[in-house]
Amino acid sequence: MNELISVLPLIIVLVVFYTILWVPQRSRNKKHAQMIDGLEIGNNVVTESGIYGRIVSLDKSTVTLVLKKGELVINKSKINGIS
Repeated sequence: MNELISVLPLIIVLVVFYTILWVPQRSRNKKHAQMIDGLEIGNNVVTESGIYGRIVSLDKSTVTLVLKKGELVINKSKINGIS
């Protein structure tokens, strides 16, 4: 019984870290995946690096953005949001 009491604080700390860190991150990942699945040609988007562009082509894993001066092909997962 004494061993269980000595391990109990560690278990409590692990549960607290799980609820503070992993649960919200899973929620953010789920929202990001839904946003990526909902991309359409013509959407104005911003990348993780802060580049704004309009989608002109979609592939399974890449997106082609048109910028003021040219086009840019990036990975879908690097799209940060729809602007």
